[in-house]
Order: sequence, then C-alpha cells, then structure tokens
Amino acid sequence: MQGDDLRPLSLVKAARELLIPGSDIEAIERVATRLKDVEISGLANLKPLNVQIIANITSDYLCDYVRLMFVRSGFAATVQPGHYGGLVRDLLGEVDLNASPGNAAVVMFTHRDIQYPPPLGIDAKEARELVNREVTFWTSLLERSKIPTVVVSFDLPPRRMLDEQDGLTPGGLGWHVRMTNLEIATRLSSTTSLIDAEALQYRVGATQWYDERLYHLCKQPYTMEALPEIAHTIVAAMTGLLGGGRKVLVLDLDNTLWGGVVGDDGLQTLELGSETAEGEAFVAFQSYVRDLSRRGIVLAVCSKNREEVARAPFREHSGMVLKEEDISCFVANFQDKATNLRHIARALNLGLDSFVFVDDNPVERELIRAELPEVLVVELPDEPAYYERAVEASKAFPLRSLTREDLGRVASYRAIAAVQEASSSATDMDQFLRGLSPVAHVEKIDGSTVDRVVQLIRKTNQFKLNLTSFQEAEILEAAGDIIALRLVDRLQDYGIVAVAVAKPVERALRILNWVMSCRVFGRRLENVMLDMLCEHAQSRQCDTLEAGYTPTEKNVILPEILCRLGFETADASDVYHRSVHPLSGEPHYMSIIDRRIKHE
Repeated sequence: MQGDDLRPLSLVKAARELLIPGSDIEAIERVATRLKDVEISGLANLKPLNVQIIANITSDYLCDYVRLMFVRSGFAATVQPGHYGGLVRDLLGEVDLNASPGNAAVVMFTHRDIQYPPPLGIDAKEARELVNREVTFWTSLLERSKIPTVVVSFDLPPRRMLDEQDGLTPGGLGWHVRMTNLEIATRLSSTTSLIDAEALQYRVGATQWYDERLYHLCKQPYTMEALPEIAHTIVAAMTGLLGGGRKVLVLDLDNTLWGGVVGDDGLQTLELGSETAEGEAFVAFQSYVRDLSRRGIVLAVCSKNREEVARAPFREHSGMVLKEEDISCFVANFQDKATNLRHIARALNLGLDSFVFVDDNPVERELIRAELPEVLVVELPDEPAYYERAVEASKAFPLRSLTREDLGRVASYRAIAAVQEASSSATDMDQFLRGLSPVAHVEKIDGSTVDRVVQLIRKTNQFKLNLTSFQEAEILEAAGDIIALRLVDRLQDYGIVAVAVAKPVERALRILNWVMSCRVFGRRLENVMLDMLCEHAQSRQCDTLEAGYTPTEKNVILPEILCRLGFETADASDVYHRSVHPLSGEPHYMSIIDRRIKHE
C-alpha cells in the first residue's frame, strides 16, 4: 500500500494483495488496523456479514484480523468482540443466535473454559464420565445457535501435571481436552464447523501460541504473532460454512508437477520419481493433489505447451501419480493463462472465484492476480518439497463434512466436459438428451440424505431462489414438503443435484427455496422439478405455486428460467406465481424413480 492511503477502496485492494501466508506481521497489522476505521460495505462486490465473537477472553485485536481476512474472502464483515467472561451468558441468550440472513458467530474455547477438569488420581471410568459431562454441557449451549457458527475447540494446556502422559492417559487435563474435542465434533449440527485447536497450535508453534504476560495484562492468551493465522483459519472455516469454499485447483505442469521442461528436456530427463530428492518431492506433491481430487476438488491443467507434449508424461512416465482421468479440463496451448482460465471456467460452468491457481512462474502468478483478482493465486516457494505446505496454508478448500456427492464430484465434472463435447457435435439436442438415458431419482429425506440437502442449499449460488438456508432438524421436520432429485445417466451418477423446500400456505404451495447444481445446467432437470412441484401442490390441495426470488450477484439467471417455466410476477415484484397445471414445453426425456415409495 502506497504511503498512508486510507481510502476505503485502496485499503480493500491492499488487503487482497497481502500474501497470506507470506506477508510480515507488521504489514498485516498495519492494514488490519486501518481497515477497522473505514466503511467498506457496498465496495468491490463485498458481501455484507455480521459476525459476533463469543468468548471468555479479550478478542478486540483478533476482531481486526478477522475483519481483514473476511475482506480477502469477499465479505464486508462487521465483527463484534465478545464480552469478556461472557461465553456461557452469551450462548444462553445475551447474543441473538436465532436464524437470520447475514448473521454468523464465532465461539472460542480455551482450556481455561473447561468445566469439569479431572482431579489428580482419578480412575479411567471417572475420567470418561467427566468428559461426558463436559461434552453435554457445551453441546447443549452450542445447539442454541441457529446461525452459521464456527467453534474453535479447546486448546491443549501448557501445564501438564502428568508430564508426558498428560495428553495420553485418562485423568490428564490434556487427555480430557482431546477427548472432549473429539466427542463435540460428533454432535455438532450442520450449521456449525469445528476448528481443531491442537492442529492450529501445531501450525503456529507452541512458543508463538501462548503469551502468559499478555493474558495477565489484558486477558488475551495468544501472542500477537499468532493472531493472523488464527483469524485466517476462522474465516476459512466460516467461508466454507457459508458455501464459499473453492472448488477447482488449476495446475501448471513444467516445474510444478515435475522438474524440468518436457518440451525442451524430453520425457525421460524430467525430475520425477524416487531416484532424486527433487523427484520425490514432485511425487509427494502429486500424491497430495490426487488426494484433494478424491475428496471432491476438481483438477484442471493450464500449460504453455503443445497438447500432445503436455499429455505425454501422464501417458508414458512411470513416475506420474496423477493420470489424465484425474484432470477434468486439460488446456495446453500458447495463449496467455488468463484467457485459458476463462476458458476453463466456461468449460466447467463455474465462476472464477471458485478457482485456485498453482504455477511455479512468478510472472504467470502476477498476471493472474492482475487480470483475474477473483482467482486465488498460491505463492509457491522455490523448493518443491514445500509446495504441498503452500497450497495447504492457503486454506482454499475448507471442509466441514464429506458427502457422497463430494466423492463423486470429479467424475461429475469430467462428465460435464463429455456432455459439452457431445452436445456441441449433436445436430439434434433432443436426440442428444434422450441418448444419455437419464433417470431422475426422487430421494427420501432421512439421515442418509439430509447432509447433502443442507450442503447443496448452502453452497449453490447460480440456480438459487433466495438466501434462505436450513438446519438438519428443519429439513427432517419438513421432509414431506421437500423434493430432492438425484440425476443418473449413462455417463455418471451426479448425486443429489436439485432440491426444493416448500410449504403449503392456504391455497398456494410456497417454495421457500429451490436450488440446482451448476453441474446439471442444460439437462432440463428444472422441468422435472417443476412437474414434481405441481404434483405435490395438487396433493396438498393447492392451486398455485409461489416462489420468492431474492436477487444476488450470482443468481441473475433465475428470472429468465422462472419465466420460461411459466412463472409470472406483477409490478416488478420478486414474488413469482404459477398455476399448478403440468409443464408444457421442452420435454426432459427422463425416467423418474420415486424412492419415497416403497417398491415391492
């Protein structure tokens, strides 16, 4: 940031340009301090968000860093520090935790908040009973929150009364903390995400985590140096909880996935494999990337190479861990990489704000930062052994829970590419869609599907009627008025990709929210959903469908789709109506299997 430029837009730009991790603590602190004194709402497409910190510690300094990290994630967040010593009181009702759009909370535990510490000499059975009491106490309070809530779990205490056994043996306070954290993790609702404080301590370092003197002075237990990493971790978890996690990892090839330049050095001279330390480092990085792919992160290649040369290592080099089938979109040519990233975004039908770019070349990284600021660019170190650490430190891919759809996402995006290729060569779109042999499964809403339904509503951006979200309990309670569709065709089982939550109100079936994954755009699944909604409305003695549309910067396609489906609105209202007669128009060619009906 030049000089003392305190203009709001300049500060937002400065916040986004900070390398996290990478920038020194003084630079981060300077921008964080200046940001807290300016109004940034409405600037640079930042989304509004109100965040309340709930803790027994002083959190004023932390709030400044949290606000900075939210700006970097696309939010103009108002971050309110908690009342010192008010953790239990705030969870009991001092802070409004009722469901409300744009509100979120961060609950911060420390080992000092433990309610049932084990006394010396306790036996194993009594120690486990104390853990159960501890967990019951805190989960009963956390369940009161109806808004997205990030919880920082209990950190390990620096004082270990049982020495090296303190964290390993029932009766140790460290063991009590660990077991409490593990059990709390199993009991949290879908609107809550738990941060592993022990892992956070490990990343920061024990000597950088605690500051006993600072705690005695102002009741902040963390060092000032630890605050950026703590804030970054909190905001990454909250961004994931709000559906803003990144989805695509775009990879360069030469000196990124292997050592050397395949077009110049040749296939057999590449550094890749166990023969050298550097070759092992590239194998390790590819293994990490492959594991990301297996948990649902979509991989793309963007390389300045001739395509046949770029693909050769995937096909012929024995040291390759990644294979061509792991890559959902493969682009190799000599165009600038900003143009190619835009092409990949169109091919995958995703926004650039869901992209992470990894390239060893600093010039290419700067180009993407300048041309496509919505793309997260990882600052790779010179040493390939540390590539994995750099991507991990970006916190680009937060995960609360792993669903069946996450595991199948990569195959799904490969199918998207296949569908696009086939559709571009098809002369008859109806013939093409029919040839896919599609089947729409109407899924039963129960414990096996509720996580995915909640996740889809939360994470969908483009085909999303409004901002209303739901907790697991709400979805299960309203199961009879929810339609969830799973799409299967000869190419792929896409999982649950469309959900409509409805409620009869007098003679109208009110659609509280309706979402559909961008992975199935163009497949006419919305036609199937409309037919299902009409049938459901008739079964509920309703004459009309009613849909309340709330425009966002990403769901601007909805009015056109609603009108095409026969919905109408009066006087520029955002409430759309339609009679319940079946859809007439484009056929969808889908067989329908209703899994809610027990088949003999």
